[in-house]
Amino acid sequence: IDIFVGILELIAEFAKVISFSFRLLGALFGGAILLMVLGTLVPAIQFGIVFLELFIGSIQALVFGILTLVFMTVAIQSHGHSGEEGEAH
Repeated sequence: IDIFVGILELIAEFAKVISFSFRLLGALFGGAILLMVLGTLVPAIQFGIVFLELFIGSIQALVFGILTLVFMTVAIQSHGHSGEEGEAH
């Protein structure tokens, strides 16, 4: 059963990477489309939209950084037995 769990964990790790990639692609593509459409409709506010896109990009970077930190923390935690954990303290 350990082999089956290992295979599921491996698939889950690849799914996280693919999920992150699609989310980042969607955020970048959505921002580019927003800039293109609003820049075409009202060229005068295109400068303000660029700053808005930079702000949203910064928030996206913060979210990706936090999620990466959480996933890395979970990945490096020990999965030892409860008896060994009690001895370490």
